[in-house]
Amino acid sequence: MWGALNGTGATFKLSGYRAFFGSDLEPVSKDVELGAGFTIPTTLPLSLVAGVGYDYRTEKRDAANGTSNTKTGSSFDLEDSSIFLSSPLGKHLSVFAEFPMYETRAWEFTPVGPAQSNDTSKGGNIKFSTEKPGFEVAKFFWNNLLEDSTPRDSLNLLFGITHMPLAYSPGKVRLSVNQYLIYERRAMDLLSHKNVDNLFTGDQNDSLLRDSEPQVLAEVYGMVVPGKNVSDVASKETFWFEYHLGATNGDNANANNNKQVGGYGRYVMRWYGQTMGVFAFYKSDIYDDGIRSDASVANGGIMSGKSSSNSHYRIGPDLTISGVPYGVPLWLENQYMYVSESNPTGFGKRFTWQGGFDQLNCQIAKKMVGYGRYDWVRGGLYNDMSTTMNGVTGLTNTHPKEYDIVAGLQYTIASNVKLVAEYRYHEFTDTASKPNTSKLSDTGGTARIMFGF
Repeated sequence: MWGALNGTGATFKLSGYRAFFGSDLEPVSKDVELGAGFTIPTTLPLSLVAGVGYDYRTEKRDAANGTSNTKTGSSFDLEDSSIFLSSPLGKHLSVFAEFPMYETRAWEFTPVGPAQSNDTSKGGNIKFSTEKPGFEVAKFFWNNLLEDSTPRDSLNLLFGITHMPLAYSPGKVRLSVNQYLIYERRAMDLLSHKNVDNLFTGDQNDSLLRDSEPQVLAEVYGMVVPGKNVSDVASKETFWFEYHLGATNGDNANANNNKQVGGYGRYVMRWYGQTMGVFAFYKSDIYDDGIRSDASVANGGIMSGKSSSNSHYRIGPDLTISGVPYGVPLWLENQYMYVSESNPTGFGKRFTWQGGFDQLNCQIAKKMVGYGRYDWVRGGLYNDMSTTMNGVTGLTNTHPKEYDIVAGLQYTIASNVKLVAEYRYHEFTDTASKPNTSKLSDTGGTARIMFGF
C-alpha cells in the first residue's frame, strides 16, 4: 500500500535511490555520461501524486466563561497535486525534490489551544485552508564519501531542505491522512490565550519551529551491517542499523534570523522486521528578537518583550512491532516524545510537555489495509501571571492536554490508484482554571481517490 515505508523502501532511500537491499537497480535505458562520475537520466525521472475527495468536519468550542458554539464545514476538493523528482545523478550524487502545486489543508494545522477553545464569538461554517507552494523539499545525497575504505552506504552526506529523520513520515506522503500531533504541535499552540495566527504574523509564524515541516539541514548518515555485506539485509535474520547526525537552522526552511544552529540525531536498529530507535533535537534559541518584541504584552501579545533565549529540546524513542515476518499481517507503530522549552513567553518559566501515538495497521487483504491510531499530548501547568518582567506582568495560565482517535481504510484499485476513507475524533482541554475549563472537540472524515504516476 504506497504511502507506508517498509524495510525495502528504507534501503532504497538510504542508498540515494540506487539500490534495494544493497543491490543496484538498472535504469530502463542507459544514463548519459557527463564525465567525472556524473550522469543524467535518459528517461524523465518525474512522478505525480494527485487526488480528489470530500471532507467534512464539525467543531464544538466550550469556553471557560460558559459560552459555546459549533461550526461545521464540508467541501469537495482537489486534495493534493504534487510533482516529485528523484534520481541518481552519477556515482555519488542523487536528488529528491517535491513540488506541491496545490493542497487542501482540511486535516493539517487543525484548531488547538486555549485561544481556539475560548473563541466562541462566531459559529457557522468552517473554511478549509488551501496552499499553492512553489516547492517543499529539495534534498541532495552524496553517497559513499570514502568508498575505498568504508562499506557501501555506511558513510553518506545529505543536505538541502527536507524533514528531519523522524521515525514516521511527518510529511504528507504517509499512510494516514491526519498528521501526528506530537510532530505538529508547538508550545505556543498549546499555551497561548491569543490566536497564534494573529500573535505571530507572516514569516514569524511560518518560521516558528514545527517538526512536521521541512528544515534547512545538512547531515552525515549511513546504514551499517555489522559483520556482513550490505546485500545481506535482504534477509530478515540480518541485524543492521542506520544513523543520522546533522545540523539545522530549525526555522521551517526560512532564513535563520537569530544566528543559532540546532543539532539532531537519530539511531535505529532493525532486525526480523522489527525496529527500535531514538530521535533527539536541541536548539539553544528558536525565537528571534522580532517575535519577542512584536508579540509582547506592550504590543497586545503575551510575551515579556525581553530579549532572552528560548531553548527547545526534544527526545523520544520509537518502536515498530511487526507480525509480517511471522505470517501475521499486523504491525504496530509507536512513538513517544518529551519536549521542553526554557522560556516560551519570556517571563523565565519553563514549559514541558510529552506525547506520542500508537498506530495498529492490518493488511486485511492483498489490496486492502485498515488502521487505527491514538495520539496524545500532555502539557505541564504553565503560569506566568505572578511574574513581572520589563515592567509588564504575564498573562498566560494554561494546563493543556489533547488526544485524537483516527481510523482508516484504504483499497488499491490498481497499483497506482487507491481509495481512502478516514475518520477522526479530536479533543483539547485546558484545565488550568478548574472548574471553569475550556474545551474544543472536533470530529469528521474524508473520502478520496488518490492517483500516482
